[in-house]
Amino acid sequence: MGIANSFVRVFIRVFFPGFARDLKQEGQFDFRPKLVPLDAVDLSDYIEVQDNGSDITVVSFAGMAVLYAGMPRFEFRKVLEHGGSRYNFVFVRDIHRCCYFVTPDGSSDGTVFYEGIIRDALARLNAKHTVAIGASGGGAAAFCIGSRLPIDHIIAFNPAFPFDQYQAQENQRRARWDVGKLLHDPGAYFEVVLVLLGARLVWRRVCRFVGEENVPDITARYLERRPRPVFATILYSARNRADTNQALQFREVATIRLTPVDSARHNGMRTLKERGELGELLQRVIHEGIALRDEEIV
Repeated sequence: MGIANSFVRVFIRVFFPGFARDLKQEGQFDFRPKLVPLDAVDLSDYIEVQDNGSDITVVSFAGMAVLYAGMPRFEFRKVLEHGGSRYNFVFVRDIHRCCYFVTPDGSSDGTVFYEGIIRDALARLNAKHTVAIGASGGGAAAFCIGSRLPIDHIIAFNPAFPFDQYQAQENQRRARWDVGKLLHDPGAYFEVVLVLLGARLVWRRVCRFVGEENVPDITARYLERRPRPVFATILYSARNRADTNQALQFREVATIRLTPVDSARHNGMRTLKERGELGELLQRVIHEGIALRDEEIV
């Protein structure tokens, strides 16, 4: 994994310099996680809470940063604050790059650990409306962990679950031999190939730490929520085969709204950001969730 992680970092610096620059500014690019006994945990390594006195709290899970254990601050804070609205923020870091399944000391109760520290943070903030948000692996975490928390709305960009789409040999083969995308949109081509490679590396790491038989069934966790699953919005890259297939698995779930994004990249969120559309879209989706909640209360 050390060689693979070094390759990922070099790849991102070369092909995604803007993304690498964001990470460097946040001081997250070269973080090296280590196992820590639970009684010696520094929670600031795992969670950051910003109380801005808002009625809306956004719980942000790391997305592509899952490959190098980054804190997901840059992904959502800037675009949301730029819109003029005020939010409380809870930033959650996957320090072991194992989809939040692993605790600080390396055991497989990661979801319980993260649920606990996020629940405590939400109790202190006491907001009227809480949104869990994430991209890719962060989107999967928003569903997996948010389903067990007092969350009103889940917003996920290309959430990476169930894991079969990213593990499928057919998708791996199609991505590598997509000559049209390589010629016409090389940035999207290399990003998709990198993501599929990264997904396999992360999956192997998860199985090594947790054991494949102990990996949570995120879909089941979401659907088991009572009295009903959390309302969720999945934004997916319509010109990315794996992400589209992933999203369409949920087209019959009444509590999930599917929203296509005109992007060939896995990181469709960045496509929207480059177009200047991300902040406005997120604001709209968040407030649509609030309106839906208020209708149910009435």
